[in-house]
Amino acid sequence: MIKLNVVEIKKKLVGEKYFRFELEPKELNLTPDDLPIVGKIVVEGNLANGGDVLLLHAVIKACVARQCGRCLKEFQAATQAEILEKFYPADAHGIEKDAYTYEYDVVDITEALREGLLLVEPISALCKEDCRGLCPVCGIDRNLASCTCETDTIDPRLAALKQLLKN
Repeated sequence: MIKLNVVEIKKKLVGEKYFRFELEPKELNLTPDDLPIVGKIVVEGNLANGGDVLLLHAVIKACVARQCGRCLKEFQAATQAEILEKFYPADAHGIEKDAYTYEYDVVDITEALREGLLLVEPISALCKEDCRGLCPVCGIDRNLASCTCETDTIDPRLAALKQLLKN
């Protein structure tokens, strides 16, 4: 857990605290099933006094092991998330149920960092922008070789229309 003491920040109207951490994935409660991080996670940012709230601005960087969505190759890629969150005092009224709160002049930013990193992860990553993927017929990697397989499929319900075009 990453907890920051905010006593000094709250004393000044424009108080601010800079931080930089190098973290292991377990410090953000990340398992390899959640996100397969390679190496350490680097977090830089600041926590500032925003009047009745504390404002978190952080950039989190990590290297993630991924599998290409087209050719199924394993690869590693850098990922980066920018996190902008508000932290309210625990006794504040009228805040949303899922709003981040803090108590006793200590702010736990662990969950905000964890969520920010998970939310920037793509659903289907590509090893390179022009990845040609696997042939759906023979399974050959089209990035390495080409094949002569017929990959044009016609919906069987429309096959009769194709016959009309031939005539």
